[in-house]
Amino acid sequence: MRKTFLVLICLIVVQQFVSAQSVSSLSDPRRNIDTAVNLMAQEKYEEADTFFMSALGQIEVLSADFCYHFGKNSLLLEKHRQSIDWLNKYLELKGSQGQYSKEVFVLLEKAENGFRQDRSQASKANVETKFFYQNTVRCETGKHVVCPVCKGDDVIITLGQLGEKRYKSCPYSSGGYLICEDFNLLIQGKLKSKN
Repeated sequence: MRKTFLVLICLIVVQQFVSAQSVSSLSDPRRNIDTAVNLMAQEKYEEADTFFMSALGQIEVLSADFCYHFGKNSLLLEKHRQSIDWLNKYLELKGSQGQYSKEVFVLLEKAENGFRQDRSQASKANVETKFFYQNTVRCETGKHVVCPVCKGDDVIITLGQLGEKRYKSCPYSSGGYLICEDFNLLIQGKLKSKN
């Protein structure tokens, strides 16, 4: 009788553990990101956007990879301003040495060209900005901050197709530094480039 009772209790505990695991995996917002990336690979960009937006509403701190994928998907949907914001956010987090940095520079150029060609796209973009505001810093008058895009070098170095180094002046910093207010605008995706 005791053995049967212990086995029954063990089965109930295991069943509750398994059901809790399956519920937590279904409610894990990171699954939305994985699903969105898979949909992008299938060229279902509108559906992917829905999952990205769902993840935006659920995750407090987003990874640099999310910024890259969401920025790329936004470009493919011709939401150029949104794409520029998120790709710049990726560069801010990873700099020019990130896993996707080379591709981000190419995508950024396409997004900027598309934005210039059709300024009306900016009004169509559904830009979620609450995450940009979380990373602002308190500014003291005249305080300078190292530019996260060029890491204080004032130059962004990329490799060309033949392995040659390409040098591009940082579109945001002056001497590798930003004033604190400009740094906050950069993080929010609102800082316009010097060019």
